[in-house]
Amino acid sequence: MKIACVIQGDIRRGSDLVLREMSKHFELTILSTWEDEKSIPSGQFITIKSAKPAIAGFSSRNYQRKSTARGIEMARHAGCDYILKWRTDMLATQLDVEQLLAWSDYQPPKDAKSRLVMPAFRNISINPDYLSTIPDLFAFGHIDEMERLWGEEGFDYSHQYNVPPEFTKPLHELAQGDDLRDFYCAEAELYAIYQSRVRNQLGLDLRHKVLAEKRLRLIDYRKLGILWFGPKAGFRSIGQAWEHPWWTETNWMKQNATVHSYGRPIGGIKGRIRRKISKMKIKAELKLQNQLWLKNYSATVI
Repeated sequence: MKIACVIQGDIRRGSDLVLREMSKHFELTILSTWEDEKSIPSGQFITIKSAKPAIAGFSSRNYQRKSTARGIEMARHAGCDYILKWRTDMLATQLDVEQLLAWSDYQPPKDAKSRLVMPAFRNISINPDYLSTIPDLFAFGHIDEMERLWGEEGFDYSHQYNVPPEFTKPLHELAQGDDLRDFYCAEAELYAIYQSRVRNQLGLDLRHKVLAEKRLRLIDYRKLGILWFGPKAGFRSIGQAWEHPWWTETNWMKQNATVHSYGRPIGGIKGRIRRKISKMKIKAELKLQNQLWLKNYSATVI
């Protein structure tokens, strides 16, 4: 069994450390970046340079799709069985590849060779279903499933949004126009395309809640001890906007997540309380990164 790590994106603050450390865990590590990238560090990894799509897509979703798909393609040619999709600015200080494999191999559906391991955070089940989301930060699974999630078949890089045909009319009617940013975030696009492919390739009409329960393995991302480097200094919190009712690993395991109606989070006093709690959670995660994960990681590499 051959496992690859596809690290995609620009070379940013912390990328040299990310590439060096992540390469220690995988038989093959692939950096998938851009033709105009000048500052690629040296190390035990293969570099792919692609031309950037003419249209970045909102939240640079087209860039992320292109670099990820190219990395998966190279991993396929190299005979890899499993892939971790990762970012150039995130370091997992508690990475355990055997644990990723155990999560992905937990009771996979009969039509799949693994589940897809990804954070529970930024997963939310919405009505209408195509507005549900799955996170785009990282994912791990068998290469067939990773291609279904991140492959570029049928993806049009000339569009700001890639909406599966079956969702195009209802989404535009809901948004009442062409600017879909408030309705169709990058995480919703990732989910809608994956859901459409599951339906069309496998003949399974699964809504988000069932799909998440049966085909994904949602985890608490904090188990990986991720340091997310800020652009110029410090760290960024992966957990954001906790006023939204994201899935958790606990409700994934209990299969008791709620399906919510689309729209803004609750307003009024309850909304203000939730936003205040969200800020406290973000502050707590930054403290974990600075005072625990960074400290423990530094102690292991000295």
